[in-house]
Amino acid sequence: MKKLIAKINKEKVFDVIIVLIVIALYVCVALFIYSNFRERKRKEVKTNIINKVDEQINEIKANQAQEDNGSIPKQITVTYSGINYTVLGKIRIKKIGIYEPILKENTKEAYDASAVKISGPNLNEKGNVSIGGHNFMRGNFFIKINKLVKDDIVTITDLSGTSINYYVYDSGVTSIDDVSYLAQPTDKNEMIVTLVTCTKGGKQRYFVKAKAK
Repeated sequence: MKKLIAKINKEKVFDVIIVLIVIALYVCVALFIYSNFRERKRKEVKTNIINKVDEQINEIKANQAQEDNGSIPKQITVTYSGINYTVLGKIRIKKIGIYEPILKENTKEAYDASAVKISGPNLNEKGNVSIGGHNFMRGNFFIKINKLVKDDIVTITDLSGTSINYYVYDSGVTSIDDVSYLAQPTDKNEMIVTLVTCTKGGKQRYFVKAKAK
């Protein structure tokens, strides 16, 4: 009888383990599907934002050619899926496949869609401009900046069409309370771009600093 009871208990434990494994697999698959859906949606949004901005800039340039006046604004607002996004320019990092609009709003919707300006001067002006982005599940999007090394190129294009290459010279991990990487340079002539994202779990910040030569 004791052997029978022990056998039944073992079978119950085995059944529970199987159920837990199945549940875990379902959760993993669901997270994978959700992650892929979110990434596809984000790419769709940022591509449409870039296209809309380019269309507006082309219209402004066409009007300038006809009227011989006006200038390209520092920011352009576009609407996609009922959400307004204020675009300041674009960031391209060929090494890690990043090509994103840089948004002004520090909102969840903006961070879900693209890169966001955190602080600093206007794009491609003297000083330290910081640009943040999400670290999505599976290490997607801005966490890829951890692959950048010295002299890798970060290209910032403002709305006037001016593109400037910034060369990586520093990187590191710091606490969420440390914002020293956002400080303005002591050399007033330096042009610096600081890229920022969360480490996995959001407990720390990973940053990369690049400088125009």
